[in-house]
Amino acid sequence: MPIMNQPFQGQLGDILKLELASGYQSFTIFSAFAKNSGVLRLKESLERFRASGGIIRAFIGIDLDGTSYEALLNLYHLCDELYVIHSESFSTTYHSKIYLLENSDKAWCAVGSNNLTGGGLWTNFESCFIQTYHLPNERGELNSIYSVIDRYTNPSYVCSAKICSVDDINTLFDANYITKELAQKIDTISKRVTQKAKQKQNSIFGTEEVTIPAIISVQKSHMPFVKSKGKNIDFIIDPSPAFTNEQFWFEMRKSTGGSRNILDLSKLGQIKAGSVAGTPYEYPDPERMYGGIKFFDIDPEDTSREKDITINYLGKDYYPSTIKFTPDNGTWRIQLKGAPNDNSDELSKYGNRGDFIHKILVFEKISTDYYVLSLLDESELDRVKSLSRVWARNGSGASSKAYGML
Repeated sequence: MPIMNQPFQGQLGDILKLELASGYQSFTIFSAFAKNSGVLRLKESLERFRASGGIIRAFIGIDLDGTSYEALLNLYHLCDELYVIHSESFSTTYHSKIYLLENSDKAWCAVGSNNLTGGGLWTNFESCFIQTYHLPNERGELNSIYSVIDRYTNPSYVCSAKICSVDDINTLFDANYITKELAQKIDTISKRVTQKAKQKQNSIFGTEEVTIPAIISVQKSHMPFVKSKGKNIDFIIDPSPAFTNEQFWFEMRKSTGGSRNILDLSKLGQIKAGSVAGTPYEYPDPERMYGGIKFFDIDPEDTSREKDITINYLGKDYYPSTIKFTPDNGTWRIQLKGAPNDNSDELSKYGNRGDFIHKILVFEKISTDYYVLSLLDESELDRVKSLSRVWARNGSGASSKAYGML
């Protein structure tokens, strides 16, 4: 019985990427939780799967604040059918985790503890059973999955709702069934800080060194997948540099530029709290750290460099947002612009209407060319500072702005 224990024998996220490219015609996902950290790291593979004629269907839970508003927005654009599963009973939680790929003569299925999140697919301790079935002879072994699909897709089933538009997701958000990812992140950090403060002694456990996909350009090839020759291990992913799920925040204030869509990115900052020791942001002077430009993988001294990135905002990809050095001002800047692929408003329109001003802009790095953007009101600044690993100011004057790492 092929059991894969993550992370020791591989990561399910990389296994799924390989299987999605193996000629299957349909992909069905059951997951209690879904976050951008998982959805967007599979995004390229899912888009290629659909472009080759594949059909994607997902059944996602919304219990325990485990699924984010943004993840559902992105899944809506990636799936042919998207359903949300929820029981109003506090004693009942939708907790399934099944990934099923099928074509006319074969099915591949993973059943276990892996949610559709970065942790569930890569960094958490997880276990799952993986099996290939020969169809149609072994189709009966999948009947239990088919029967629950029939139940969840039945319009009369009261614990399932098909998402037919973005408005359906907004309805869930307005009714507080789901929350935004950044709010969940801050709440999680706050709970961990409180829990750590309650500990009456130093840590008695170590940290598992998890290796998962490096932060690489989406144009580069993924890390190779190999099968083990051993009897008890079925999947091994070649090790790659550890990923830290970096998130940086920046104080915007009034913004720069006529379109109010330009964010200043400093070369260096003066640390006000925390430490960057052992991180890419460490600077020879321990009281200083590299600025926000380093977060976007640009050498602060390479002022001739320009870089275009994709920004995922509210479930849509916008390209290009341009990062460049402006000699007249002597600063690095990012222009929040670019068009989505559905002919709707460009990202700069949000700046024109004032959505970015007096906000805290939070970026999560998915790859070196791909970032998720979230917004917080500047009234949250003190709380964000208190929950950050480190925060700094990009200058010494009263007008200097704050930035930091969550």
